[in-house]
Amino acid sequence: MSASPSGDNIVVDSTIGTLVQIGVINGPAVLQFVQQAPSPVDPLERAARTLAENVLRQWRAEANAWDIAKPEPIRVRWRGSWPDADHAYNVGGEVAGRGDRVGTMAEAFLALRQRRLVVLGEAGAGKTTLAVLLTLDLLARRFKEGGSGPVPVFLPLETWNAERDHLHTWLARRIAEDHPALPRIGGRHPAERLVSDGLILPVLDGLDELPAHRQSYVVEALNRALGEGDPLILTSRTAAYRGVVREMNGISSAAAVEALPVGGPDAIAYLESGTHPRHLERWQPVFEELRESPPEPVALALSNPLMLWLARRGYAAPYTDPAELIDPRRFPTPASIEEHLLEHIVPAVFGPLPHAPDRLHAPGARDPVRARRHLAFLAGQLTSRDSTEFAWWRLHRVPAVRLVTVLAAPLLCALSAWGIKVLNGFLDRSVSESSALRIGAELPFSTALVLTGLLLAFRRLWFRRYDDGRPRRLANPFRLGAALRSAGRATTLRKALTAAAVPVLPTAALCAWALTTPYAAPLVTMAVCSTLLAPLLLVVISAPSDTADTSGPDELLRDERRALLLSLVTIAPLIGAGQGAMDWLLPEVSGAGVVWALLGWSGAALVIVLFSPWTRWLLAKTCLAVVDRVPWSLMTFLREAHRAGLLQRGGGVYRFRNLRLQEHFSGRGQPASAGGFPARGEAVPAGGDVFAAFRREPGGAVRSTPRPSLAGIEEEPLAGRPKWAVHEDEHGFRAWGRHRGLTVAHWNTVALVAPLHFVLFAAYGDWRTGFRFVLFWLGLGVVVMFSSLLRRPLVLDLRLTREGLAYTVGRHEAAVAWRDIARVEVSELSHRGWKGGTYGVVVTVYPGAATHHRRLRVGERRYVVLPLMSLSPSVPTDLGAALARFAGPRWSPPVTGPGARRA
Repeated sequence: MSASPSGDNIVVDSTIGTLVQIGVINGPAVLQFVQQAPSPVDPLERAARTLAENVLRQWRAEANAWDIAKPEPIRVRWRGSWPDADHAYNVGGEVAGRGDRVGTMAEAFLALRQRRLVVLGEAGAGKTTLAVLLTLDLLARRFKEGGSGPVPVFLPLETWNAERDHLHTWLARRIAEDHPALPRIGGRHPAERLVSDGLILPVLDGLDELPAHRQSYVVEALNRALGEGDPLILTSRTAAYRGVVREMNGISSAAAVEALPVGGPDAIAYLESGTHPRHLERWQPVFEELRESPPEPVALALSNPLMLWLARRGYAAPYTDPAELIDPRRFPTPASIEEHLLEHIVPAVFGPLPHAPDRLHAPGARDPVRARRHLAFLAGQLTSRDSTEFAWWRLHRVPAVRLVTVLAAPLLCALSAWGIKVLNGFLDRSVSESSALRIGAELPFSTALVLTGLLLAFRRLWFRRYDDGRPRRLANPFRLGAALRSAGRATTLRKALTAAAVPVLPTAALCAWALTTPYAAPLVTMAVCSTLLAPLLLVVISAPSDTADTSGPDELLRDERRALLLSLVTIAPLIGAGQGAMDWLLPEVSGAGVVWALLGWSGAALVIVLFSPWTRWLLAKTCLAVVDRVPWSLMTFLREAHRAGLLQRGGGVYRFRNLRLQEHFSGRGQPASAGGFPARGEAVPAGGDVFAAFRREPGGAVRSTPRPSLAGIEEEPLAGRPKWAVHEDEHGFRAWGRHRGLTVAHWNTVALVAPLHFVLFAAYGDWRTGFRFVLFWLGLGVVVMFSSLLRRPLVLDLRLTREGLAYTVGRHEAAVAWRDIARVEVSELSHRGWKGGTYGVVVTVYPGAATHHRRLRVGERRYVVLPLMSLSPSVPTDLGAALARFAGPRWSPPVTGPGARRA
């Protein structure tokens, strides 16, 4: 306390308990309190805390919906897997434990030198469940310790295009997309700062869901992106990760854990904990079987966490009888029990009840019966085509949709001709006798139809291997050089020159003739716009997407829709401008050019829209939704089924989680009774992974369901095929033959050009000439198809020895030692020079190995050594046995055929 010069008594910045002033002490007393400001909060830490709160709230809701911890998680035991881990001194510890004691596993993870963990297991083992539980535990520890340390963010790995985006770029983009409301730093979203400052722990799920040739590249990209102290959690099926380790390297400084089957006592504990004590008596017969040794079929079936969860959910109601699972007449094998339990999957995923509002990607409320019918239709279509991949741009191949398209084509032609006739009548009443518009609307409209049809034929010649109608990638026409380079990589020089001759030669001839006439300017303008600039832009815009490496089906659909709109505002106006230029032929008449240009644009736009993959998809979806074969919101339905684990998403296609699940849905057209299973709108355990269990018989053989006839034909030995010979002894295996097939790709062009010519003549009322042109194009197609028999056959020769393999494909020969080969597999031949949709034997070589001819290249370090020309990923039995014998662990059998993997 001090006296101020003014005579006041002032207490400044002091601790005052009781202050009593009696009378006047040198004037009045003034108490001046200086409030200490709280320590400022770092904006970056505030953003990290908000993100942690959002992630915790989101994944608590997901865990609750998945029912993975009610009242406790399944006791899946996890053991350290040192063969899959890095060196012990790089790892700095071991992670192991039980799924219901995830806290001890989290502590072991935090004690690792670099805090990196790879979670391995077979289908349904609970890999994603463990990753989610670790995420929740680490978030809880972060809040308990005062908000320090990186924030675990759970993301599906398949959305990362490692060839295009750095890990940090992708993480920042996904965080910004999923959490747009984080507090800004300097007016910017904090995602980039959070990633660059090491405040994010990526929990990446599903390495095995990526295409096989991308898995090694993604692991390599992860190793390049991870710096000192950067943490990571990665999940993968065991075989997929071991294949990467065998081919390249695993995650550096990472520990590895592998799931073990659920034991009988642990299964009993899980079933007891979820059943009311009054109803436990119903389970006693099952419990007795679970205690038996050797294990009974029900114990083998319930050793998979998914089947165990389905059993508890399916027999939750008091009026159900779980003892039927041990009936040897109804369920003699584990497979029959699994098939029965799988009937409860759809009600578990789709239900009528609303979901918790905190779930980020909750499935919609759907009728389980209709949802199962839709899945059964999709599975049936895939099985009938001997395929496991659902691509939205192939949906129009359903026979019913093809029939509707064939019936609609004549109707569309008639409507076009009628519309032109009506427009001509309007023009006759609206313009003067001297106007050029009286020439008729059919001329510019029909000419634009034919020109655009020829342009699409030119596109098919340029991108000949993409004749399956796959969507286009999004291109920037203002970056002409980069777009042309991208288009050039999707073709070969010979095909490009052949395609370029289609517009260039007629354009040159027309321009040469036009220069000798008084109408050189309009004719040259029309030729340049319609047959030179338009094809150039078409190549730039129409480069097909790489459906194996794209981020997802939704991205492909979005890019195709944008490419369609881009074509309507670039290519169609060029065609229209070419038609409008003809107005110069009649300089005494004004106004005709604008109308002709609009008519030309309309004709071009009609063809572009009708033959777009997006339009075919829309037509197919509408036709099938009308008869309730698919839902109206099909892409939303597929996304929800993927998030719940029914489907996998690899590149631009969906597939069922494994072949067993596809066969389950395709084998039963009618939904089975769900028994006592409650129709709740909840997803499933194991991180939402709803996939059928994979089982091996005691002898190690894989149970397989007989494949349809096409795959059976393509699995027949090469030795019994015409024009093929096979020789095998103790020293090696040799298969050689010749291939000469009919050319059928041109029928797409015939199907495009013939109707356009029909419309052209029908617009003039000359229906007879239109039919004649249709017959002409059909005859020409037959001639071209059989003329391919005059070409020299393709020579094929494959030789396998203990040292390596040698092969001949046409004029190209090469040999490669086994030490330089990382993987041998049957893969789709969809790369430079190869027709998509057919399969062949492909080898992946190690980095630094000798490169082969570019004509044989089908991917990064991948080369075709024997084109099988098959329509399914099957392999002849004798060839498969020889590859297994000589290639050893490098040989990856397909999911169908001898020795097929059913994981």
